[in-house]
Amino acid sequence: MLISNTLRFPKSNEQYRVRGRLQFIGSNGPMYSYTDNVDKDTNDKLNNYFISERKQQWGNLSAMAREQFYWQEPGVNFVSTSEQAKDVPSGGRDDDGKVLPVPDTFLLLLLYPTNIDYLKLGENVRLVDECNYDSTSGYNWESKRVNP
Repeated sequence: MLISNTLRFPKSNEQYRVRGRLQFIGSNGPMYSYTDNVDKDTNDKLNNYFISERKQQWGNLSAMAREQFYWQEPGVNFVSTSEQAKDVPSGGRDDDGKVLPVPDTFLLLLLYPTNIDYLKLGENVRLVDECNYDSTSGYNWESKRVNP
């Protein structure tokens, strides 16, 4: 999946535009792979690493954030806080206080940037960094200053 987003910092008059590919990591690893050109052992190691990172990020969430993954589906009309809390495990933990296993609805997203565009409005500075692929040298970043 391709993505493009602009980050604005009004106090410093700066903007960053980031474009790249997103990779979704679910319970069985990547939902699709950008590593088709690696051997099976390397691919298996990457999958295990991604699954482990997903689990770690789940554990790093705040209790309130984990609880939201047990709410009713998004878009359902909100009735009350007490109704919403029904059947939601407190803090996303079991009765012994252990963090519950990662639900299938929790995905880890990895961004592989391919283009970063920096703009400093007050100083008329614009820098563009692009990632290009060459079959001999692999991935290379090229930086250049362009007119804003």
